Amino acid sequence: MRFGRLTSFAVLSLAMTGCFIFPDAKSPKTGAVVTGEQLAVVDDVKTWTTTSKEKVGETTYTDENGNTVGHATTYADKTETHSMKVWYPFQGNEQLSDEDFFRIAGDQKSLDATLAARETAKKWNKRGKITLVAGAVGFIAGYFVPTGIFQDVLLIGGGLAVSGGWYMAYWGAKQMEPEVHAVDRSIGERDALQYNQNGGHTAGVSMSKSF
Repeated sequence: MRFGRLTSFAVLSLAMTGCFIFPDAKSPKTGAVVTGEQLAVVDDVKTWTTTSKEKVGETTYTDENGNTVGHATTYADKTETHSMKVWYPFQGNEQLSDEDFFRIAGDQKSLDATLAARETAKKWNKRGKITLVAGAVGFIAGYFVPTGIFQDVLLIGGGLAVSGGWYMAYWGAKQMEPEVHAVDRSIGERDALQYNQNGGHTAGVSMSKSF
C-alpha cells in the first residue's frame, strides 16, 4: 500500500516538525501574597488569527484533440480572525493565577477544582507525549519488517499515533493557559465580592489587557 505509506510519512513528518515546539503543560506561576487590596474579575476579549489553504480554482488540461489529459487545483492562503470573551482574576492591579485567587478568597472548593483540572491537563499532556513516541517507534519499525499488511499497520498506525499524541499533548498544555478556568466566571465574581465586603480595601484595577 504505497499510498498508505506516503500518507503515514506525511503525518509523521508534520507531527515530528511540531516536536521542535512540543507543547508542554507548565503550571502557572503561584505564590502571590495577600495585600489587602480588592479582588476583581477582569473581562477581556482575546483575538488570534489562523491561516489555511482555500481552493480558489481548478484548471483542466486538454490535448490538441480536446481530450482531457489532466487537472490542476489552485489554492490560496485564507486568513481568519477569531475572538472569544475571557476573564482574569486580579488582586489590585496584579493579575493572579486561579490558584492564588481562590486561595486568597478562601474558596477551597474552587481551589480544589482548579488543582484537579491542572493535574488532568498534565496527565493528558504526558499521555500525548508517550503516545507520540510510541507511534514514532512503530512507524520507524515498519521500515524494518517485510512488506505486507503488518508493515502497513505499523506505518499507518504509527503515523496516526504520532498525530493523535501531539494533539493530546497540545490539549493538555492549552488547559494551563490563564484564560482557561475550572469554574465559571460567576463564581470568581462572587468570591471577589464576598472578599471585598469582608475586609478588602479599594484599589484601582486596570480593565484592559494586551496580547
